[in-house]
Amino acid sequence: MTTPAEGNMNEIIKELYNGSVQSIKNIIPVSHQFDAPKLSTEPLPVKYGVLIGFSGTFKGDLLIQAQHNVFSAIGEALYGMQLTEDMLDSFSGELGNMIAGGLSTHLANAGIETDITHPTIISGEAKLSGFKRVLEVQIQYEKIGGMTMSLLLNQ
Repeated sequence: MTTPAEGNMNEIIKELYNGSVQSIKNIIPVSHQFDAPKLSTEPLPVKYGVLIGFSGTFKGDLLIQAQHNVFSAIGEALYGMQLTEDMLDSFSGELGNMIAGGLSTHLANAGIETDITHPTIISGEAKLSGFKRVLEVQIQYEKIGGMTMSLLLNQ
């Protein structure tokens, strides 16, 4: 039996996507709707989000983007209390860690070894580039708003 780590990059990308979606569904306790994923090579504009790097069999990054109020509402859904503005960056980084950790576990179960970096908060007007392609999916949360999950692929 061939594991995805021994197979082709398309199988690894499929596991990355499926693991990311499953991790988000497991962690965020809010009704949601996932749009169809899109593949692009264009630079990504970012106003607010958390970036977590991956190394190992797969090299790339996971980027979770949303407006401040979406991260805040997710924090309230998880912890039952409103987050103050000064707690938002810390929570956003922790949410990124939880999602990346769930993804990393999913990948390990599929035979794909990864290590994750500490979360990096991006705030302001940024444009990310330097990746070969990006797999992006929009997620709509009922009564909260939208979030974008992007897998920045370097292979």
